[in-house]
Amino acid sequence: MKSPMNNSAKSRRLIPPGSGLMIGMLALSVGLGQQVWASPGTDLFQGFLQHVHAQIIKDRQAFSIADTCTVWFYQQQHTKPKSEVEKVRLRLVQQIDPNHECAKRFPGGLEEARAGFGKAQQDLSLSLTFYQMVLVGDRDDNGEYDLQETRDVVEAFGMPFFSHHPVTEYLSHLTGLFDRMRAEMQFKGLMDGMQTLMNKGYRFTDADQAGLNEELK
Repeated sequence: MKSPMNNSAKSRRLIPPGSGLMIGMLALSVGLGQQVWASPGTDLFQGFLQHVHAQIIKDRQAFSIADTCTVWFYQQQHTKPKSEVEKVRLRLVQQIDPNHECAKRFPGGLEEARAGFGKAQQDLSLSLTFYQMVLVGDRDDNGEYDLQETRDVVEAFGMPFFSHHPVTEYLSHLTGLFDRMRAEMQFKGLMDGMQTLMNKGYRFTDADQAGLNEELK
């Protein structure tokens, strides 16, 4: 009479050939699924940050040009003409040749250049402040927005948040909001949103400061 199989032997017999490979693949797919689930938060944060960064580059260029032309127009009115050597040296450190570009960009002369400088300064200030808020929204400084951070940032701007919507869906909402707030110079709305995050315990961390410093270089 045959001795009865122990439980482990029975278990091994009940598992069809190749099932070990299938179980391993299932475990791998679960792990990959977690990574894919984490990546939308990275895409959202980085996409939002890069959108604001691209605008900051444009704002800095506009600021530099307006500053250069304001100085140039003033010098045309109050100082003697520069020598050719001085003109060449000046062109090397400026983004434009003011002798050819300033009159085209600011046909109204000094007053228009000053107005352009003031607007460029405001635009740049708002963009940099918005960049700061994007950084603050990444509460744990891990380079992504998790679900709670996404909710907090979205709601800080008075927009509805729906947890069943894909996280990346909010990228277009947030970048569009930035574009509108910048066009309308909504400093108050921006600062109110920042305060809402602060009231929830968000802070401007050392890592955020380092990120902002990089943007200011």
